[in-house]
Amino acid sequence: MNLLGQLGDRLLEKFVPKATAQADSSYWMHCWCYGQTRYMKLCHIVGGTHGCTVGCQARERC
Repeated sequence: MNLLGQLGDRLLEKFVPKATAQADSSYWMHCWCYGQTRYMKLCHIVGGTHGCTVGCQARERC
């Protein structure tokens, strides 16, 4: 392999990961506060795709 090809391979190894891990996660997103109650909806990230449930529910105090 020529010198330029080896240099290109080394640059790729440093800047481009060979594999990427994507963890699935869930979190609560704030919708609004009404009086003393905070309304939130449940959101998920699965395989890099983001989505939230429809509607908000009372979760905690503002």
